[in-house]
Amino acid sequence: MYFNKCDHPVNFKFDRPGRFEVSDLGNGISKLLVRDPERWSSSDSQAELDEAAFAGQPSAVKLELTPEGFRFGFLKSVPNYVFGVSGSKWMCCFEHQNTYRYYGLGEKNNGFEKSGLRTKFWNTDVMADFYGKQVEFSPTDPMYVTIPYILIKNGNEYAGILVDNPYADFMSFNAPENFRPGQALTFDPYFMFGSTGGQPAVYFLYGPSLPELCSKLQTLCGRLPRPPFWSIGMQQCRWGYRSPATDLTEVDSKYRLNQIPLDGLWMDIDYMNKFQVFTFDPANFKDPKAEFGALQARDRHCVVILDPGVSLTRGYEVYERGLAADIYCKNTEQDNYVGFVWPGATVFPDFSLPAARDWWADEVRIFLDRSGLDGFWVDMNDPSTGASELDEMRFDHGKKPHESYHNQYALGMQRATFEGFKRHNPDKRPFIVSRSGYISTSRYSAIWTGDNISNYYHLRGAIPMVLNLSLSGIPFCGPDVPGFACDPTPELAVDWYKAGCLFPFFRNHSGWGTRRREPWEFGAEACRKLGDCVRLRYRLLPYLYNLFIEQERAGAPILRPLFYEFQDTPELALDRIDDQFMVGSWIMQAPFVVEGQQRRFVALPGPGRWFDPFHDRWYEGNQFIAVDKEWESTPLFIREGAVIPMWENPPEFADAERLREVKLAAYAAPGFNGVTELHYLADDGISFDYRNKAGFSEAKLRVAFTEGCPALTAETLNDRFGKLWFELEANPTFRERR
Repeated sequence: MYFNKCDHPVNFKFDRPGRFEVSDLGNGISKLLVRDPERWSSSDSQAELDEAAFAGQPSAVKLELTPEGFRFGFLKSVPNYVFGVSGSKWMCCFEHQNTYRYYGLGEKNNGFEKSGLRTKFWNTDVMADFYGKQVEFSPTDPMYVTIPYILIKNGNEYAGILVDNPYADFMSFNAPENFRPGQALTFDPYFMFGSTGGQPAVYFLYGPSLPELCSKLQTLCGRLPRPPFWSIGMQQCRWGYRSPATDLTEVDSKYRLNQIPLDGLWMDIDYMNKFQVFTFDPANFKDPKAEFGALQARDRHCVVILDPGVSLTRGYEVYERGLAADIYCKNTEQDNYVGFVWPGATVFPDFSLPAARDWWADEVRIFLDRSGLDGFWVDMNDPSTGASELDEMRFDHGKKPHESYHNQYALGMQRATFEGFKRHNPDKRPFIVSRSGYISTSRYSAIWTGDNISNYYHLRGAIPMVLNLSLSGIPFCGPDVPGFACDPTPELAVDWYKAGCLFPFFRNHSGWGTRRREPWEFGAEACRKLGDCVRLRYRLLPYLYNLFIEQERAGAPILRPLFYEFQDTPELALDRIDDQFMVGSWIMQAPFVVEGQQRRFVALPGPGRWFDPFHDRWYEGNQFIAVDKEWESTPLFIREGAVIPMWENPPEFADAERLREVKLAAYAAPGFNGVTELHYLADDGISFDYRNKAGFSEAKLRVAFTEGCPALTAETLNDRFGKLWFELEANPTFRERR
């Protein structure tokens, strides 16, 4: 497959073959389905899209089919190039306007805004499918996650297009089409989307605002179930930890010695016996449940990696059970497809089959019963097959070609792993983080952005990548900090932590043979600063957790671009700012992410003022300010009128019991008058009891500011998790107390 080339309209026939079915789902969402049995027998997508969620809600904007083509709000198809086919391939072309900006596309590392780009959607194993220097210093497109979703910004109005097709989709956004620069374009400016196969099913979503659009997309694709509270705390991993009794216990002790909060202890492939999935190395494990249990008794949560490849070894019980159930992928000769991953020759569960998902779920249940683990990190599910050609891996008992399910493979693994958790303990919230994914992945799993590099190129690119994932319906996401491969300096590690400490997912991870990344490995001064970043996260855990709760309730992303909260102005073109971000509605970060940079400019949107909690200083909004780099602080600003639930003293771990007692940090400059209202919720952080009245406490809070002085009114809506207690404080700083 050519990753850097896309199909072009000149090779397609645009005579509207087949039959268009246009339906209004409600609330500004339309669906286009194209039927042509000779080209596409049916849809192969297994994405779980909730069309019924919008039923009965009137649509101010609908997809219309006119003699000239499609119209949807401000979008209009290109006359005579409405819908084209080339065999089983298809594409749609829409007019491009100079006012359009393009975002979304799931996981891409080719910048924040996508004008002038063409891209494909094909889940890759990045370090295996691209050469080393390209991975280190250049874009690698495509990456691990396929979300064929375009977010179009037109001024301060928004629309989205979601292509529900698991084949190799492609998109182009007014990209140059000629080999020699300066030649005239073949067509008037346009953007297009299409696929190499599979029945066309396309959803059109209208905002008009960005928050409304994001909520609609998240509702359609599935809101993230409320994660375990501990999963949004600090996570520590390294490829090389072999034993919970020695390696993990030592790491735990040093985190405590350095007074750095921690929740998760993770193990990479070294815990397994000969890299065989669902096994433990007998040399390093005597009683896995007791050994993990000793850490869990100290308020640590244990997570291990799961790979889909099953070692092709006779006598290996997992392999034999799968063989007996006949659930492995086939090749074209109807033999079990064989790849080459960590254990050597491997076979792969065919997650397109309900029977295979059921088999995997039961293996997960057995493994959890044996180990008592708290979560799984599902990896290599792109799928990665080593030196073996992917085309030979087929699905649905060998009847379906590889491209029909490739991009969905991780989704099937996530669903099955999630089900295994439920079988083990239906009352406990599952925690899964995955390398690859597809539309509706967030119903089951968080996403980490794969095997990144410890350098400033990857640090700089992490922000736009996570922002676009967030805009594409993947709210629980983040990179490995301070990078997986290569060796960070202390300064680079500190810059990574300052940038990533408030990302939705926060994990320190490192590759085999690289410098160790635990905070104390960088020296005393760097360790202190890395600890400050972690403690800042833990201080804000009540705020972060309530953002996750709001995501489940309403579909709001946790990390947001500036133009999510503010409109562009002539002074501030927010749609081009990709090195700043909002954490919820009230906190903005603008970290230093360029090597050697000692001063940067920060956009402070308006209206309103912004507070610098490290320097106890207010700034007017709607301007750029210059900020100097400092070791002790990072550019972080709080919006005037903010009311942020936090803890005065950060705990050693994400203690849900403490969610009942929080400080309300109210921020206002002298002279400010206004009212801020919010709902605050607390629960046990681990069970599903919050889904009924008995499992949570909730208060409606109203803070009225008079000449900058806050006054709190609290109304208890539910107190079944316990009485909530609030202390109001005006303008607290984030300076560490030594």
